Amino acid sequence: MTRILIVDDAKAVRESMSVVLKKAGYDVTEAADGEQALSTLSAQSFDLAIVDIWMPRKNGLSLLQELRGQGAELPIIIVSGGGPGAPLERSVALANIYGAAEILFKPFENFELLDAVNAILKE
Repeated sequence: MTRILIVDDAKAVRESMSVVLKKAGYDVTEAADGEQALSTLSAQSFDLAIVDIWMPRKNGLSLLQELRGQGAELPIIIVSGGGPGAPLERSVALANIYGAAEILFKPFENFELLDAVNAILKE
C-alpha cells in the first residue's frame, strides 16, 4: 500500500487531508510539525509527503531543504496559504529551488489534492 506522510500544524487540516487520502486507498500518517516529521521519516519509509510551509519548530521549507541536503528523494507536495515572514511568492520560489514536486495553495479542493498525489505517484 502506498504510504503518505501529512505534515501540518493545523489538526483539522491534517485530518481533512487524511480522510480524503484514506478513502482513496492510501495509508496515511500525520505529523504536527517538521521536527515530528523528521522523527517519523527516520523510523518509517513513505512514498510521498504533503508538507505545510508555516509551522512551529521547523517549517516546511526548512524540512524540505534538510531532506534534500540529506539526499532524500521523497516526493514532497508543499501546501500554503501564505503566512508570516515572507510573501507567498518567495515561499513558492524557495519550494521550487529546494525541489518540491508540487505546490498547492490553500484552500484547495479535495479533487486538487487527489490529482496532485495521483500524478506524482504515477511518475
